[in-house]
Amino acid sequence: MSAGKRGGVVLRVDGALHFVPASTAVRVAPPPRVTPVPGAPPELLGIALHDGTIVPVLVVGPARAAMVVCQCAGELVGVVGGDVVATGSFDAVSGEPGTVEYEGRPAATLDIGSIYARVQSGGRPADFGRSGG
Repeated sequence: MSAGKRGGVVLRVDGALHFVPASTAVRVAPPPRVTPVPGAPPELLGIALHDGTIVPVLVVGPARAAMVVCQCAGELVGVVGGDVVATGSFDAVSGEPGTVEYEGRPAATLDIGSIYARVQSGGRPADFGRSGG
């Protein structure tokens, strides 16, 4: 049973559906040229230039067809590894906060904030992607 609509991006990662809400997803971009960061945690594929800004690129799976640019803790981050299957407005699943329905299947919210927090805590003393001040 539907509980309203939610806008965002549905990704397929290793066969499972995930949802990135429009409040987080800024745009879907072509796959970037990524520069690896030596000693980085496994969730950090590297850094890339996006619209004149260097962004950390998080990895959630093996796909590399597109990058979802997200706003996370006031910063832009790229997310690769999921195949973008749909963008738009989706039925929210009643009783399952953060979950939407796509073609009869649930897609739970992909927690970009938690992934980015793990990257920042597992990296070097200077946080990745964090500006000074």
